[in-house]
Amino acid sequence: MTKSKISFKELVFMNISALYGIRWIAKSTSASFGLGLGAIPSWAVFMVLFFIPQAFMCAELASTYQSDGGLYTWVREAFGTKYAFMVSWLNWTAKIFWYASFLTFFAVNFAYMLGEPSLSENKILVLVLSVALFWILSWISTKGMSFGKFFTSIGSFGSTIPTILLISMAFIAIVLLDKAPSASTYTVSTLMPKLNPDSLVAISGIIFAYTGAEITANFITEMDQPKKNFPRAIIVSAAVVCVLYILGSISISMLLSPEEISSSTGILDSLSRGCELLGIPTVFIQLLAAGISLSIIGALVLYIASPIKMLFGSVEKGLFPEKLTEANEHGIPVKAVYLQAIIVTVLLAATSLLPGVDTIYNVLVTMTALTSLFPYVLLFLAYIKIKKRQKTVDKDTYVMTKNKKLAVGIAIFELVICIIAIICSAYPVMDTLKDNIVYEIEMIGGGLLVILSGLYIWRRSKLQNKL
Repeated sequence: MTKSKISFKELVFMNISALYGIRWIAKSTSASFGLGLGAIPSWAVFMVLFFIPQAFMCAELASTYQSDGGLYTWVREAFGTKYAFMVSWLNWTAKIFWYASFLTFFAVNFAYMLGEPSLSENKILVLVLSVALFWILSWISTKGMSFGKFFTSIGSFGSTIPTILLISMAFIAIVLLDKAPSASTYTVSTLMPKLNPDSLVAISGIIFAYTGAEITANFITEMDQPKKNFPRAIIVSAAVVCVLYILGSISISMLLSPEEISSSTGILDSLSRGCELLGIPTVFIQLLAAGISLSIIGALVLYIASPIKMLFGSVEKGLFPEKLTEANEHGIPVKAVYLQAIIVTVLLAATSLLPGVDTIYNVLVTMTALTSLFPYVLLFLAYIKIKKRQKTVDKDTYVMTKNKKLAVGIAIFELVICIIAIICSAYPVMDTLKDNIVYEIEMIGGGLLVILSGLYIWRRSKLQNKL
């Protein structure tokens, strides 16, 4: 029986699941850990400066090199297998922290879905739910995206529909029916991002939220007409995601002031406010929380399989034990998926010792924003090198621009933004010198440890191969 290919429509849904996270709306507009109203123009600015060019570059590279290696293949073509391994290693290790923060967000939404928001502060419940969900989704991810696309398609609706309803409720209640004044005042002054340590970290978070266009490239051999459909799907999903982030940020700040917005519960709090103003029963919030939970599940299925497939399924033989790299009939290294599940379980158990779910969420997302941007440095460098040496382009291959110098210039600009975002991510934001020292050890020290450990694995493998 022939496996069904991933269609254009399903690919759009997969990209939305990979690119759009409704949680970033509250995260960015929160006054305590975000940009407040300054998030609104920031989403628009970085949509143009970072998101769209990055998405176009990934579409061009995927159209040129039709391989499931994705980011690994592109970096290998530019710099060889060593740096291709490093980009895979950095991408996978960064996702380890991302899983923990995203699973925490799932637990919060699950508690609201049950109609018991207070359960989201129960660390034991959060831990049990997160671990159970991750193991179930790890098993699902081993079945390949021909099976997993069902969850990503449903998940894309689980994030977009609550956002559309948030936008609708805010404009109907505040603008059309005048049920209450807007919780925020929009002027040039209030919309201007304030440059301080917290806002610099928040800006790097927005840039991180705008990454992920390369994820679905790891399943290009499972797609129907990938050379045609992948670039089109990237462009369509990028437009949808940009609109949702900007209008969503305006809407949440109309219903709640930035001081009232919590990074982990802000979306559901604002939806509750909208229901209150419009007289909608609170059971509606439970349904929306269920939808957001589905969006998290859809994204996790995609993110669990993709980095594993790139690292353990594409790297040279000998870097990892053969048992970890052995792939099933769907091209997924099953034992590596389950090893990852064990690591995430240990990490979740450790983070449960931190006080408060919101604290866990903020710390982990900040750490992820730093480590997850490292692979994009190699992505942009790879694009620059490939583009410079490119002599001719197949007429059927998608290109960001036919002007080679312009393409290289755009990639250099993206590289500069990415490096600045990494620096901003590591900016000290704690109140005391002692706390800042601990913070920098976690952020910079953790990143260096990941890089050095990857280089050690590579060097050890090469030494063993010489023996």
